[in-house]
Amino acid sequence: MLDFEQLAFIEKWRRNAARGVVVALDGTRGQDILITVRVGELGERCDLRGRDATGAVRKQRLAIGDRVTIAIEYAAKDVSPGMDRAVAGDLIAPGARVEGLIASKDELAVVDCGTNVLVSAATLGDAKVGDIVRFTVADEGKAYLIPTR
Repeated sequence: MLDFEQLAFIEKWRRNAARGVVVALDGTRGQDILITVRVGELGERCDLRGRDATGAVRKQRLAIGDRVTIAIEYAAKDVSPGMDRAVAGDLIAPGARVEGLIASKDELAVVDCGTNVLVSAATLGDAKVGDIVRFTVADEGKAYLIPTR
């Protein structure tokens, strides 16, 4: 049974979660599992990679091909004004160049770069809603698996 804190945590991340298919799992780094999820359709797809922040991936025994709802929070560095919406290489992981429109900004910012990407708002500096920004992904994202029934 879930308590109130668990439900609040799930609801916070569920609103901004992406739905996709697990395309890679990497557990070679000890306790941390890196999960790569493909979101989007055929030609407009994008892969999101993040480190399992809660241990849920291991507990649920995910496999490649599973459909999941997941929220991955990234940190940005080298933020500057942008001109378009794109992800270099179609993989959001450390070192990736991302360019997109800030759709919302609170504790987390939603950056629309063809798919919605969650970015720690503190790492985006003075950028505000409606700005197009370009940034480099600083580190592995923190992945939160959202349980669905």
